[in-house]
Amino acid sequence: MTPFKHLFSPVTIGSMELPNRIMSTAHQTNHVVDGIPTPDMAAYHVERAKGGAGLLILEAAAVHSSGMLTTHTIAGYDPKIVPAYQELVKEVHRYGTKVVQQLFHGGREVVSSDYRSAAWAPSAVPSLRFGTMPRPMSIDEIQDVIEGFAISARLAKEGGIDGVEICCSHGYLPAQFWSEHTNKRTDEYGGSFRNRMRFIVEVIERVWQEVGKGFTVGIRMSADEMTMDGNDIKDSVKIVEHLVEQVRIDFINVTAGDSSTYAGSTHIVPPSPVKHAYVSPQAFKIRMAGAVPVFVGSRIVDPVEAEQIVAKGKADVVGMTRSLIVDPKMPNKAKAGDHHLIDACLGCLQACIGHYHKGLPIGCVQTPATGKERQVQTLKERSRENKKVLVIGAGPAGLKAALTLDELGHEVILADKGEEIGGLLNVLKRAPMRQELAETMLDNFRRKLAVSKVDVRLGRDITSTDVITLSPDAVFCAVGSRPFIPDIPGIDDERVLTVDELFRKRDRAIGKNVLVFDFGGDWPGMEAAIDLAEKGHQVTLITSKLYIGEEVHQYLRNEYLKKLYQLKVKLLPHYDLGEIKNGQAVIRNLFSYEREVITDWDSIVLSLGRVPNTELYDDIKDMAPEVHQIGDCLAPRTLEEATHEGFMTSLQIGIQEEGDKVNIKADEAVVE
Repeated sequence: MTPFKHLFSPVTIGSMELPNRIMSTAHQTNHVVDGIPTPDMAAYHVERAKGGAGLLILEAAAVHSSGMLTTHTIAGYDPKIVPAYQELVKEVHRYGTKVVQQLFHGGREVVSSDYRSAAWAPSAVPSLRFGTMPRPMSIDEIQDVIEGFAISARLAKEGGIDGVEICCSHGYLPAQFWSEHTNKRTDEYGGSFRNRMRFIVEVIERVWQEVGKGFTVGIRMSADEMTMDGNDIKDSVKIVEHLVEQVRIDFINVTAGDSSTYAGSTHIVPPSPVKHAYVSPQAFKIRMAGAVPVFVGSRIVDPVEAEQIVAKGKADVVGMTRSLIVDPKMPNKAKAGDHHLIDACLGCLQACIGHYHKGLPIGCVQTPATGKERQVQTLKERSRENKKVLVIGAGPAGLKAALTLDELGHEVILADKGEEIGGLLNVLKRAPMRQELAETMLDNFRRKLAVSKVDVRLGRDITSTDVITLSPDAVFCAVGSRPFIPDIPGIDDERVLTVDELFRKRDRAIGKNVLVFDFGGDWPGMEAAIDLAEKGHQVTLITSKLYIGEEVHQYLRNEYLKKLYQLKVKLLPHYDLGEIKNGQAVIRNLFSYEREVITDWDSIVLSLGRVPNTELYDDIKDMAPEVHQIGDCLAPRTLEEATHEGFMTSLQIGIQEEGDKVNIKADEAVVE
């Protein structure tokens, strides 16, 4: 019997009978060409259906040409979309999973930088985050968009889709109409509360007229926009009470946040360390107000959390999107009692929403097969000969390689000179805002190693002699990197230390005033500054980037900046460290080349990038039939490249057909 009896109980939502309460909410895959979903999108969703998800809500489909969020947005209004829907639904339905299409118009919230007409909105109120000044919609344009929702819903039904979700969340067009802060109209679509609600009421009415019976229609809304002047839960309860009086709604999918501000946008895809399941109390209030089934998401990453939400009546269906991104088999594992085998989401945002914002296909730092399901399956199906493989280094790259090789049937030895696995994750877990991420990833690796056949040898500093003795068929050199120390005057001052040393040597005297120098615009410099400021130091964070946290995903950067400002850390962009002379730190402006002197400091912390540890590879590169450099040992980059190279390179080992090569770029995986 499953330990999650509520989570795996069936439920009726409109015309749909869901086999369980686990849902994948709408999220962009970027597997869209010319407005039409590709076979790669279908393969991505089929994998989640096969893994046991009860409901898949497909990514935003624009209902009108004026609502194309990016060049990778589904054109839900285009009749050519029907065959693509049919192909996807046919495969998903084989597993009993239902499919809903989200219908979308962003209004003033425009991401695309391609040439396009002016953004449409109820009124000329700009989006603070995107800097978009929309033009007010005419009555005819309003009617065109309403008709677009109806047509898009009909096309979805023709394609076999089970229902539609009208996106009213995160300050998108319907919410722009119902909010008094963004709707300044004086006609029948503005002014009074009833008039501001007219747009969404007419949208839902027209959708029902178009689709008729045997279909499901719901909405997604932000219970709290989490921003100044945004709607809060009281406003949302009033909206729901009005809607259920006016029109039929089969479900309300509750989230939080607002796209138009930095603070609000964090909650579109909340990162670690945002609290788990934090929207569920608000979902319960919406459920009580509307008396219709309620869905809820926002950092619900564990079946235990989801079970409690359903059992306590806070929601009827639970969005576990990122859990399904990292582990498509999560529902089936939970149902079978194999909770300990589930890969938990890190909340890093790097390859899921991070890829979307870079225009890349969806991915996952921990699961490189995500978004590449068809290509990876092709590689896994190649006939291969089992090999003896030595993996040197038990950081993320080496761990991913060892576990992948073991899964493929190879004999694997994993060696590391340290006494614990994890590599730089053991530094990361001491960083205040990355602790959850690091501990989660380490725990995932530990649990997988425990049930694998990998021969783990810790405390073993592998040398070329060991390689000769072990005589492996292939070697993976994944021995990581070390901090880069620039060759500048005074850098050997005893008061200078690296971020690694800061987090590893907690007993080191730091002094009151600390300068943190950041080169990469990534997490280490910000983490060092936050850690020191929380301990009472006066901290100045100096970066050579255009702005603090430039290389960190915006939603996570929002949280870093909030914390840095709360701690009164002084932020100084556009400077690097020139020299340390006579107790003075000389910094250089990267635009004017002017130098400034800082005299009041006690310690300097360096976060200036890393260099690969290549010495071992140079010694052993000719000592086995195959020797591969992966991760930081090849070139210091991020967690994503480390795990991706460990995974994709492992798929090459033992392949017998001539000519098969794996392209191991982080944004694609193809057979050449």
